[in-house]
Amino acid sequence: MKSVVQAPAPLRAHRPGLVLPSPPVTVADLDKIVHDAARVEILDGLLVARPWPTPLRARVTDRLRTLLTDTATSGAQVFTSVQVELSPRCLLVPDIAVVAVGDPARRRITETPFAVVEIADASTRRYDRTLKLDLYREFRIPVCWLVDPDSATIEAFELVGADYVPAGVVRGDDRLVATRPFPVTVTPAALIDPPED
Repeated sequence: MKSVVQAPAPLRAHRPGLVLPSPPVTVADLDKIVHDAARVEILDGLLVARPWPTPLRARVTDRLRTLLTDTATSGAQVFTSVQVELSPRCLLVPDIAVVAVGDPARRRITETPFAVVEIADASTRRYDRTLKLDLYREFRIPVCWLVDPDSATIEAFELVGADYVPAGVVRGDDRLVATRPFPVTVTPAALIDPPED
């Protein structure tokens, strides 16, 4: 009788686990543990683990980062996954942040960004539009864009007084012509279209 040797089951991609402290958590508490810093946020002492980006969200983020980097004025630089420390108990990680020129290797900033961009997917849409948008307004970040690849939309908000006001909403092939944080024109469809083979 022949013996049958089974091939080993394919291994799933290894993604590191997180061991998180109990709330309330401060930025100093978070700094004491080893984790993937770009995936953890603190909102008023509560920890939130951000989901891994979908391929579509990653593509849109990369294309928008490239466009913003190419058009940035000399006093600004564009980061993805940079930690923005708003207070000792509030640390957010926007998908894209436009900040003052500084150390290009830094992964955390404490100064107010010129602009932040959140790129939604099914697991982040409500969180980006409610809690994070409210904190960006509260901490007076001048410009916030919400990009939704599923609906091919970009909503731009600018801080006027103590509130965000809509500065433009575009869909599909329409163009968002923004003046802040610097002049740039963005078309949602160009960010979303499938990559060329």
